[in-house]
Amino acid sequence: MAKKRVGEIRISKRVVRIAHEVYPLANISRVRTLRVVYNGRFSTFYPLGQLVVVAALAAAASFVAEEVLPEAREYLPVALAVAGVWGGLLAIQFLYRLIFRRNRYSLMIETAGTQYTALWGTDLAEIRHIEGLIVDAIEDPPPTEKSYTFNSPVYVGNTFARDTFNVSGGGRATVNN
Repeated sequence: MAKKRVGEIRISKRVVRIAHEVYPLANISRVRTLRVVYNGRFSTFYPLGQLVVVAALAAAASFVAEEVLPEAREYLPVALAVAGVWGGLLAIQFLYRLIFRRNRYSLMIETAGTQYTALWGTDLAEIRHIEGLIVDAIEDPPPTEKSYTFNSPVYVGNTFARDTFNVSGGGRATVNN
């Protein structure tokens, strides 16, 4: 599913329109903003665990080549070079995730006990602004339809490329692939 950018949100007396989705204001029981957390192999620190395994395998190969099988010494530089390249790639992946990967935030709308990821984006201030607009409309609906446009990229739904944002009972938005 391709990501669809939202350019505006329309709020009328009874409904909120977000792209092609319509939410009745009377049915919205909760609106909240969550930070999307990466789990499993997509978490930030996952490459560090792999790096420890690669270092342990390189140390074991060195020990075996020196102490157990002296005739395997000729293959040791190749094994250590492969481990070094692999470790370097894992270090680059870790640094990318730590420094360059932007946090994603999702706007959750709960209607009749079911939570929906209505929007997601990387700008927390923009997501909070949208949350405030919806909450204000629930408290005091506007007499006429109002349209709000946004400057930051905000996207519809809970899917980006292969990543799907799911919300658990504890209120955490996680990425499943």
